[in-house]
Amino acid sequence: MDGIESLLLNLLFLIVFLLFVPLFLEKSLKTLPIKLKKSIIIFSFCIAIVSSMSFPITAVEGFIFDLRWIPLVIGILYGGIPVGILLATITIGYRFLIGGEGVIPNLIVCVFLVTLSILLIKRFNSLIKKNRIKMVTSFSLTAGLLQLIVFYAIFRVPVSGLEILTYSVLLVFSAFIVIYTLEIIREENMINQKLFEAEKMKIVSHLASSVSHEVRNPLTVVRGFLQMMEQTEMSRYEQKKFLKISMDEIDRANIIIGDYLSFAKPTEQNMEILNLKKEFQRAIDMIKPMANMNSVEITTKIESCYIKGQSQLFQQCLLNILKNCIEAMPESGELSIETKKDKKLVYIIIEDNGHGMSKEQLVRIGEPYFTTKGSGGTGLGMMTVKRIVDMLDGRIHISSELNKGTRFEISIPVVESEKGQSA
Repeated sequence: MDGIESLLLNLLFLIVFLLFVPLFLEKSLKTLPIKLKKSIIIFSFCIAIVSSMSFPITAVEGFIFDLRWIPLVIGILYGGIPVGILLATITIGYRFLIGGEGVIPNLIVCVFLVTLSILLIKRFNSLIKKNRIKMVTSFSLTAGLLQLIVFYAIFRVPVSGLEILTYSVLLVFSAFIVIYTLEIIREENMINQKLFEAEKMKIVSHLASSVSHEVRNPLTVVRGFLQMMEQTEMSRYEQKKFLKISMDEIDRANIIIGDYLSFAKPTEQNMEILNLKKEFQRAIDMIKPMANMNSVEITTKIESCYIKGQSQLFQQCLLNILKNCIEAMPESGELSIETKKDKKLVYIIIEDNGHGMSKEQLVRIGEPYFTTKGSGGTGLGMMTVKRIVDMLDGRIHISSELNKGTRFEISIPVVESEKGQSA
């Protein structure tokens, strides 16, 4: 019973210091510096060796029977030569403190393990998981049996076949359990790291696509005005007006490129009181050329009220919705814009009579890269709309039917006007 208790205690030491500590560091203390994590893991391996030697499973005239070789072998193969030398030094030094006739066999085995590891560590790092498990298990068994052989060769103390078999089975079983679990943890960490890297690349890709999507809006407006000026006779006044709007849109594109990263975390300093009617008029002026090219008639019924937000982002929100509505009516149609106000909220209703969406498409609106425009869209326009509405403390509801059109209803809190009057 004492032997079984000591065995379970040795296994507990290995599980705690070889498995639990690295796993805890990886899962709960991710922000720790890598060097500090490595130092803690090396220290925990040292504790595992000392703890195993402090509670031996049995003793045969000075021969200490424990599982010290497992953390030593794993530490050498995974930690490298410097770590291996440190762990071997701890093993030899503590064995000298314990005393007994097994000191010399322990010294010989440690030197042998460090030398063999130096020769095979590069090969170990190139092996697949299954072969790594085999090598560590074989190393642990070899170290244990070599200790028995050296002990017998020096002191001629007989060790029974049953004791050798028991010791071998315990070493193989314990080494297999520990190394197999370590490999699973290591494999999971590698997968998580790859997923993290893939997620970062995905975010970068989304950001790049979203920026290009937002910049395309003002460029489309500029192109529409230039096309009108080329194909239509107009007064000098109208030309100047269209050129002014075009230059404003080019400036807006430049601002989008420079300030897009701050969009993810808008600050209160950027907030201002916006006149909803003026913001809509500006957006309608910019989208009109596109509506004219698609033979889309725009009807408005907009009340004067004020909201708190960022003009640049609110314009992006409106233009994305209006542009989507017009693109849904490529051969003519009607785009209706209406606002309704109560004491606390203003309701913005934008409706088209275009081709609409199915229930399945409607559920996915706002997902990155989901679009009903085929190769002509990125799916990021509505994602941006939803994000901006959230920033305004608003809510958006979209309803649609195939071949009947789509309705956008946005509710946003109203605020007092700049003059302090209730809006």
